[in-house]
Amino acid sequence: MTPNILHINSPQDPQLVRYQREFERKSHMRDGCFVAESQFLVQRLLDSPFHVESILVDDEAKIPELPLRRIGQFPIYVLSRSDIKELVGYNFHRGIMACGVRPKRSRIDSVFPGEVPPTSTILAASKIGDFENLGAIIRAACAFGADAILLDDGCADPFARRSLRVSTGHAFKIPIVESEDFTADLKQLVALGFETFATVLSDAATPLSQVSRAPRSVLLVGNEGYGLEEETLAHCTHQITIPMQRGSDSLNVAMATGIFLYHFCHMQASSPADDLA
Repeated sequence: MTPNILHINSPQDPQLVRYQREFERKSHMRDGCFVAESQFLVQRLLDSPFHVESILVDDEAKIPELPLRRIGQFPIYVLSRSDIKELVGYNFHRGIMACGVRPKRSRIDSVFPGEVPPTSTILAASKIGDFENLGAIIRAACAFGADAILLDDGCADPFARRSLRVSTGHAFKIPIVESEDFTADLKQLVALGFETFATVLSDAATPLSQVSRAPRSVLLVGNEGYGLEEETLAHCTHQITIPMQRGSDSLNVAMATGIFLYHFCHMQASSPADDLA
């Protein structure tokens, strides 16, 4: 079996519509397809279980190495570099992109199809509206061993181009649940034996160095500007914080999340998540 290579002569070809930046802006953010850019992200997508709809390159020499199961599975479009720039409006793609299919919305209980492991860490994010911050958070969650990520409907799209670039494709490697009812999902996790740890900026909160994680822990992080909402805090068992010096009153949310995750997944009892790096 050989790759299905198709040479395209116009950026207006309807087969390429999903690569248009304007199409992505107008499409439903949580449905349909997403676009991964660069050789690295495309290869990481190909190596994942995600369905791939097509690949677009500006030269046949840039066609990535296809896993055997992928050969002949989808078309590979070849379009000139100038036409690709006209199609997407910029050059960040580095001459190669792929269109993948977004996973169907899942439920938090789908993360544990069988019995919940005795030790587990869920990262729950609320109102993280910045694509780059969300991408960095996803990368940290995957790197430090979180078992899954729960996002409320106020978070940026984890499969948007900017999110994927910053996450370096780690969104393909960790379960991400885009919640339709964040509060209900938190309650369900509590019913499954999880304790909830809210990250806050407060002198009354427990300093991170004094925090002992529960075997099953949910770590909650909030909006870049105002943190977690009171309604969410009301459902949390613990409030924890990172003490700071020299008058610093906050950290970037992605940086802070990485510190919290390292403490929970490595300095305390380690999560059983596989090494996905």
